[in-house]
Amino acid sequence: MLRITLLAVVAASCFAQNAEELFNRPPAGVDEALRARINEFYGYHIHNQPRKAEALVAEDTKDYFYNNNKPVYTHCEIRQIKYSDNFTRAKATILCGMYVMVPGFSERPLDVPIPSTWKIEDGKWVWYVNQDVRRGSPMGLTMSPGPPVYTAQHDPDTRALPALPTTADFLYDLIKLDKRDVEMKRGESVQITIENTSPGTMNLELAGKIAGVEATLDNSDPKGHEKAILSLKAGDHAESGKLDLVVNPISQVIPIHVTVK
Repeated sequence: MLRITLLAVVAASCFAQNAEELFNRPPAGVDEALRARINEFYGYHIHNQPRKAEALVAEDTKDYFYNNNKPVYTHCEIRQIKYSDNFTRAKATILCGMYVMVPGFSERPLDVPIPSTWKIEDGKWVWYVNQDVRRGSPMGLTMSPGPPVYTAQHDPDTRALPALPTTADFLYDLIKLDKRDVEMKRGESVQITIENTSPGTMNLELAGKIAGVEATLDNSDPKGHEKAILSLKAGDHAESGKLDLVVNPISQVIPIHVTVK
């Protein structure tokens, strides 16, 4: 009897955790088709074959694809796919290895999360870029040449460059919260300031719910160096719990702990 009860508890827990995924699964064949197209598209970038990749680019994005640099990756892996518009559009996060030609990075590839948008065109998934928000780099940045780097050969007073990160972990410091642990009484409201310190736009989403606590974001897409406010309001029957702040395109999850006294 105890064994049956334990199995029931485990099954209920798994269902609660995966309920959203269960009810938002794409129709048969849709996910497989998209994954195949993504792997094909980035496979051409790995093998430096941009002409073959053109066949997987949307018509409204071809000029953009032609006129911009084609990165060469060492490897790519699909990390996340989110569907929209009745499974005719999707946002994917692809973790790709690439060499970055700056001091400290050029010896080995750096794993970088790449945002990737897809839509169905003429019955097939194609890669596209929103023409209203053109992305010039993996982080949604518009790249421009920086100042020249001088060495002691040019200027004997040149100071050493600051230490550069050796992994992609530095990406997870781009979003800063003024607090991650909140204490509040029932009937009170608290605000958390979220700062996007990167030059590009980040997407913020709230995952999970806390019983009796209302959580709202005033800006779900803060641009570079913009701030967003997360407002928490505890109702009369509020309970303690945890919210997750999901940051895309870097697929970061920041836990926020709420204690209701």
